[in-house]
Amino acid sequence: MRAVSADGQAMTVQEVLDWLQRTHGWTVTTLLHGDTILYNKGDDEETQARQQAQRLSEILEDAGMPQQQALELHYVCEGEDAEDEDKRPPLLCSLP
Repeated sequence: MRAVSADGQAMTVQEVLDWLQRTHGWTVTTLLHGDTILYNKGDDEETQARQQAQRLSEILEDAGMPQQQALELHYVCEGEDAEDEDKRPPLLCSLP
């Protein structure tokens, strides 16, 4: 997936969640990059809003990760257990 917004910047977490819903019909409850939690539906509303608004590139910067052109995201969907994360293929994203 090319994780680029209409404005040419890296997608926000919300845009990734919307893409997964629109493309596959999945409601994602947890979105991860390695050990970094990008989104967790179980967090309070303020935390969720902050997570959803962040651009993928900003999250990497905040976590002290080097700039990357490709990301491998893992996710858990509504109705699944965290162990099911390994059963789904990772979402490979390319950043601008």
